[in-house]
Amino acid sequence: MRRKFSPIEIAIGVLIAIGLLANFRFFLVPIFVLGVIFLLYKFPPSRWKKPSIPRGAEKGKTKNAKFRVINGTKDSDKDDFPKYH
Repeated sequence: MRRKFSPIEIAIGVLIAIGLLANFRFFLVPIFVLGVIFLLYKFPPSRWKKPSIPRGAEKGKTKNAKFRVINGTKDSDKDDFPKYH
């Protein structure tokens, strides 16, 4: 069954529509803010970042160096105790 609107309901609906259109600029800022929040929820900023290359995937940039011992100047005749307690 199709419901028909009474003339009073139509008049109230038209007045509500006129009121919303007249005060649209008042509702424009909250609609804009809610829209931005919704877009940030659906597309978070973490998706905007470029995918980073894992460190293990970079080949050719590392060199295999030979292990070298640097001779120190520590006195070898003293014990390994610290000078001060």
